[in-house]
Amino acid sequence: MENGFYLLNVSISGIKSIKKEVRLDFYKKTVNKNFNPEKYRVKAIYGENGSGKSALITAVKIFRDLIYNENYLNESKTQEFLDEIINKETNVFRFQLEFLVNLDELKLIYQYTLRIKKGKSGLYEIQYEGLKLKSGSYANNNYKTIFEGQNGELIYVKSTEREQERIRHDTLNLLSTHSFIYLYLKNVDQNILIKGENADKELFISIFACLTLNALSRVYLAEEDQHELYFLRKRFKESNLDQKTMMEGLFGQESNFNAALGVNEKYVDKENFEEYKKRVERLTQFIKIFKPDLVSIDIDAKEDGGRFVCDLNLNYGDYAINKEFESTGIKKLIRLFDCLSFANTGGIVFVDEMDANLNDVYLCKLIEYFMYYGKGQLCFTTHNIGPMSVLKENKNAIDFLSSDNHLVPWAARGNATPENCYRNGMIEDLPFNVEASDFVGIFGE
Repeated sequence: MENGFYLLNVSISGIKSIKKEVRLDFYKKTVNKNFNPEKYRVKAIYGENGSGKSALITAVKIFRDLIYNENYLNESKTQEFLDEIINKETNVFRFQLEFLVNLDELKLIYQYTLRIKKGKSGLYEIQYEGLKLKSGSYANNNYKTIFEGQNGELIYVKSTEREQERIRHDTLNLLSTHSFIYLYLKNVDQNILIKGENADKELFISIFACLTLNALSRVYLAEEDQHELYFLRKRFKESNLDQKTMMEGLFGQESNFNAALGVNEKYVDKENFEEYKKRVERLTQFIKIFKPDLVSIDIDAKEDGGRFVCDLNLNYGDYAINKEFESTGIKKLIRLFDCLSFANTGGIVFVDEMDANLNDVYLCKLIEYFMYYGKGQLCFTTHNIGPMSVLKENKNAIDFLSSDNHLVPWAARGNATPENCYRNGMIEDLPFNVEASDFVGIFGE
């Protein structure tokens, strides 16, 4: 990874069954001039049913949605969702991540923190949101605050006095329900990079770095809304924020942003249709590996104003079948194509139940490809122990999550393999103490 973004760790608590903080570490070493994440780009999370694996992936999606969706906390479906998913004992969702912006010799480490809790109105609100920065290559460097908001008020923002006044005006009475990152970039004068003082420039770059990290992240859940990416791009295109231009100018991440145009999207802008067709051609090559009798994947595109409503049909020569009526395994491979394509170009991808409906051999080979050839990061939950033999070759690539929220990273134990230790109950707090006789009488006499 030369220039780009790298997610160092994520800490989560207060969601579903997760009460205590769970921290996923991708890179545990001190970031220095020799930083090389080559062996630290993939992570598999194993655990018992109901241990909270899916909750970790869902937490990342909440972070994404809050920043990208202006009305996220004002939507009734969001409030209902949070009411179901936020842990009933803690009553507060906590999310924190640290990420690296790696620009040649300059390495900036950011820490973003979010807390969501039910307010006096009975609705979930942002209790706290903050962003901090440290530069340099030493573990003892202190973070300096970029901005902090608490209980709906902006406590601090690193900027000039004149700019602070404008920012406070633009965010007044909005910080309980809107991310400061979204509000700031929605109203920022893009000329600030040229005209602004150093403090203003640092604020702009820091906020934009966090937004870019968010844009370079993807979450794949079973119930994912396939139309999400289209409407997110549409919303930013219609706003005053020219995100793509700033990406090109600041961090050179335009290729990653364009990679967000997935083959699973239903709506495709006319200006992006040619690129969409190229992606479907690559998808055809991908599926042919598993289904050699596939002739082509044809796009059924219906014009709808400035966009096409697209559907995919798999053509086998003598017959064709709509994507939605394919086998669950092929549909899963089509979804994983978007996932791995984005991760392959430098994106940060989280996948829930990556092994579901997928042949063990296929799964292992796909993970092996990403480990050897991928450029981004891939984090996924799985029950399939087959990939352990592949994953153990990378560092910090296997985590075990217990039912009491205890995360145990795999560490080499002589000749013992992670799959044997896991299967035989030798992982701390993860005993497989179920016997066949335990089921006697449960299913009837």
